[in-house]
Amino acid sequence: MSEKTRIKNNEIKQENVLLSRQRVQSSEDEHQLEFVDEVNGIAYINDAKSIRLNATRNSLEKIETSVVLIIGGEDHDNDYSLLSQLVKQKVVAIIYLGNYSDEILKHYSAHYMLFSKASSMHEAVQVASCYGKSGDAVLFSPACSNGVDNYKIKGKEFKACVESLSGK
Repeated sequence: MSEKTRIKNNEIKQENVLLSRQRVQSSEDEHQLEFVDEVNGIAYINDAKSIRLNATRNSLEKIETSVVLIIGGEDHDNDYSLLSQLVKQKVVAIIYLGNYSDEILKHYSAHYMLFSKASSMHEAVQVASCYGKSGDAVLFSPACSNGVDNYKIKGKEFKACVESLSGK
């Protein structure tokens, strides 16, 4: 790849990050496409309120750049094939949480991307920061429930982990 092409591709990626950030920042709802911070050129987005697959799908559609997706929880019966096309198009890595996380791996392992199972939110954010590169977005969007109002707890936990990354 020529230097000109590399620079042009980088400019396009940065424009996509800015577009995604504008869409995310227009959300006034805490825990719903909430921009948390940008660390080392990677945007961190809290979408903990997306406890259904359709909500996660809608969030992925709004992001214009490559995504490192943190997903999972107590999902018993989720049909992850609903996200399959968007995952194939936009997601470069998946970090999965929860007791049923093997279902997530089963559905997306054919997409040739990075995968990691995390035992905690702290671990998930650490791994996401390693998988992501400048211009990417890390999206925490569980796509499944963790109990009533637990999304608020998980969202705050995600934000605290991102803050510890940035040293705030």
